[in-house]
Amino acid sequence: MPDAKPDYPYDTRLDVKYGPLDVVDVPALVAACSHPWFNQTLCRVNDSVVRLGVVQGEYHWHKHDAEDEFFFVVSGRFLI
Repeated sequence: MPDAKPDYPYDTRLDVKYGPLDVVDVPALVAACSHPWFNQTLCRVNDSVVRLGVVQGEYHWHKHDAEDEFFFVVSGRFLI
């Protein structure tokens, strides 16, 4: 019997919320967030996606063998 995937308490939304040329009010999205681990896909850029993450505390260690990630921290500190 294979191991079950752990149930992490994250609010991850992979739906694309905005289309090309839509205005994204990031401060309003952050202010409306009440979950300590919120991740929303905002839009597509070529073959990539842009996501907003509002995070507090330690995240479980993981890796992506076939994908790259870029983090742009607007406020606070992010240690990897």
